Parts: sequence; C-alpha cells; structure tokens
Amino acid sequence: MWIVIGLFLICAWLVWPGKSRSRQDFDPVFVRTGSQWRRNYGRRSFLRLGGAVAASGLLAWTGADEVCNSFHSDVVRSRTSDGVARLVKHLGERFWFLNWGLLALLDGWVRTSWLSRWGRDNFEAMVVGLPTLWILQRGLGANRPSSEDANPRWRPLRADNSASGHAFMAAVPLLHLAHRLGPASARYLARAASALTGWSRINDEKHYLGQVVLGWVIAWNAVESTRDQDKT
Repeated sequence: MWIVIGLFLICAWLVWPGKSRSRQDFDPVFVRTGSQWRRNYGRRSFLRLGGAVAASGLLAWTGADEVCNSFHSDVVRSRTSDGVARLVKHLGERFWFLNWGLLALLDGWVRTSWLSRWGRDNFEAMVVGLPTLWILQRGLGANRPSSEDANPRWRPLRADNSASGHAFMAAVPLLHLAHRLGPASARYLARAASALTGWSRINDEKHYLGQVVLGWVIAWNAVESTRDQDKT
C-alpha cells in the first residue's frame, strides 16, 4: 500500500504548482535538524511533555484507563465505529514516514511546492519526535488492553506500548495542515481529525487513553518545533 500512496504523492507533486530548484537553490534535508531538536527538547516542550506524562501516569495508576476502556467497549464500540477505525488507522501506519521522506528529498533537491513543503515538514517533525516516542514506549513499559497481561501501569522495559505510535504518526501531518489552512473552522477540523487515529486504537483495544494522549502530545511538540523554521 505504501508504494501506491508514494506514487500518488509523486504524481500530485508533479502537477502541483511550484518552483524548480537550481543548483544554487538546493535546500538539503536535515539542514535544520539541529535547531529543531533544540526546540523539541527545550523548556516549553519539556514542560508540555512532562504534563502529558503526568496525565498518562495518573490515568494508568488510578484505574481511569481501564474504566475508559470498559466504557468505550460497552457503550461506544459498534459495527460502525469498527468500520471508521479500520479506515482512519491507516493514517498512522509506519510507511508514511518513508513517503514524507520522499517528498522531503524532492522538495530539497528538485522542486518545491505547497505539497512538498507539507511533506517535508511532516518528515522533519517525525525525525525529531520519534526518539521521544520510542524511549517512552519502551521506557515506561505499559501493555495493551488486548494483550494477555492487559495492564496500563508502568513496568519499565517490560513492553513497548506506553505511547501510541499510530496516534503520533497520524497527528503530525494533520497538525501541520491545521497551521496552513486559512479559515478557523478548517483549522479546528484538522486538529480534531488529528486525534481520530488515536481514537481508533482505543476502539480496537490496542491502546489505553493515556497512551494515546502521550503519543498525540509528542506529535504536537514535534510539529511546534518545526513549523516556524525559516525556509528557503
């Protein structure tokens, strides 16, 4: 599937109005990564992440995660919700990292456009945000609701489900899109849509609420660290 979507993005990039790069105008990928990392791991982002970790821990250790999971399973989940979840889950798959990386390379070396800029921003945000995601996933060690030992409580290095990777991967492009849209209603809609894939993981009993919140906040930090960078 990722190959099909990658080809679609290339075709869209070819027809999207843009400016070709000259040899003097190359803007290599990773040229801004250092400053983006400093912003992503700066004081403001650290405080936001710390708040998300605290909230996730509170949900896990008070039993609220399990209550929310049971409520959703008993009251909300249905054939319709399963169908929507199957659809939006694909927005958080790993292959998007490669596709955004492809657009980033095209943007830096061949031709720049609104579409390729968006793809590049998504790739750069994932580059700076993924290390945080991986460290917390494994470091906190919580498990899935659907695992044999379903337990949202932290048990360092025991499992790697403490932050939702799907919530992170899907939120990054939609949060970046929200910053690019003009009407306020469109921005709010994009931000709301950024949480849909995270919700699908709750619906499918692959993550608890606190794990989804943590993955989404990591995405928010990563987007904030890349969106205001000066670009050529």
